[in-house]
Amino acid sequence: MSKNYKIGDKVAFVNAKESGIIIAIDRFRVTIINESGFELSTPIDNIVPVVDDAIYTFDVRKIGEKDLIKKHTSKPKINEVWEVDLHLSEIDTNRVITDHEKLLAQLKYFHRCMEAAIHQKIKKVIFIHGVGKGTLKQEILHALKSYTKIRYYDAPYRQYGFGATVVEL
Repeated sequence: MSKNYKIGDKVAFVNAKESGIIIAIDRFRVTIINESGFELSTPIDNIVPVVDDAIYTFDVRKIGEKDLIKKHTSKPKINEVWEVDLHLSEIDTNRVITDHEKLLAQLKYFHRCMEAAIHQKIKKVIFIHGVGKGTLKQEILHALKSYTKIRYYDAPYRQYGFGATVVEL
């Protein structure tokens, strides 16, 4: 059952202690930017509206690279785990995008997430890259070699199959 959400609405996830602001709406899915600056796509049934006296306004066009890594005064949560889905669920339909451009977009998002995780002092990030031909996974593994003081390995098979990599910071 979908509710009448609009861009700029503040929502919370049903099964998580996380909230964000809607930046895009599809027929059955919404894209939300969470408090850490990550864009998350989720089914509409997985969110609930956050109701309070504050007025939330949001302009997607004003989001830049520097806005994605925000300084927070609160302490990071101990043992917090981020799960980052690198699938391209929504692609710019106004132009033809090549496989190479898709890969570059996914890698750019991967690096932004890594930098945000380092900045937020997150201990573990699970990158869901899918199986496919394995190109994205190999590029991620190659990119991880440039980071210091990290450990990475395949995510648990029972939960992710062969389509995810765990990064411990």
